[in-house]
Amino acid sequence: MEPIRLLDLGRVSYLRSQAVYHAVAEAMTEESPDTVILLWPDRPYFCVGFHQDPRQELDLDFCRAQGFPVLRRQVGGGTTYLDAHQLFYQIVLHHSRAPQVVKTLYAHCLGPPIAALRTLGLEAELRGVNEPAVNGRRIAGTGAARIGEASVVVGNVLLDFDYATMARAWRVPSESFRRLAREGLERYLTTLRRELSSPPSCEALKSLLVEQFEAAWGRPLVPGELTAREEALVAETERRLASPEWVYAIEGRGRSTLKIVEGVFVRATTCYVILGATDGALDVAVRVRDGVVDALVLEPRTGFGGPVWDMVAATLVGCPLRREALRERIVRLEQSGV
Repeated sequence: MEPIRLLDLGRVSYLRSQAVYHAVAEAMTEESPDTVILLWPDRPYFCVGFHQDPRQELDLDFCRAQGFPVLRRQVGGGTTYLDAHQLFYQIVLHHSRAPQVVKTLYAHCLGPPIAALRTLGLEAELRGVNEPAVNGRRIAGTGAARIGEASVVVGNVLLDFDYATMARAWRVPSESFRRLAREGLERYLTTLRRELSSPPSCEALKSLLVEQFEAAWGRPLVPGELTAREEALVAETERRLASPEWVYAIEGRGRSTLKIVEGVFVRATTCYVILGATDGALDVAVRVRDGVVDALVLEPRTGFGGPVWDMVAATLVGCPLRREALRERIVRLEQSGV
């Protein structure tokens, strides 16, 4: 029944929006209060996961031209576009007071935000291990990490989202890949503005979250402030998160698969194809949902085959992504006279 410290920081700089929870976690000891942080950033930016290379994830020339900063956080997960239309919740618990199994930790920390969405009349649920969803569509990004003595879970609620900017900023192997990724975002990622005729303000949503954290955990959330040590660590962390040595510390390989939401991926590959008396390379971009072809683009590099590839792609949509199932569909197409 020990109180939980609530840091209601409102609008903060983009650097502070990431640095605060890192600093609170690094400063935590067993005597420190468990803490919930609520805030939103003052400007748009991109943030890649701890194990990601921004050079492989993002078109950095585009980001620089548009003035979007790029950060790398100390929490896993994928590349995210963050702005003032998203309310962040950041939960920092001493590891001795947090569930030790990752799935249980997520359920413990994401249950209250799910409950808050339900109070708005939405059909909200937790899909997979860590994906809050409304009517089957993702409505938040989440991540977890162990930092020092703290277990950290971070997430957000999307009041609105800039689908076009996110899709344009990805570093992708082809424009067909980008198109399938953007369509996937628009189809499988939702926001409060899309779901509600009168979405709540950030302030109203904060109140709902506080109520649900208190109800779920049986512990009061008491407004507090950062300690002097935490403030010093915030400043130090801001410098670290913005330094090129930290942001570009990971060297990754080029992207061939992109996760859109739980169970939805866009993939790219190249096949060598024999078609009658001709042969050549075929570039493939495919969006897969729960193991089934959701959308497909086939592009011959040498121009062989003509419109037949559009017919093949249309035939394979809805097919399980298994060799035998794909072969059966293609055989049927051949038998039809194509």
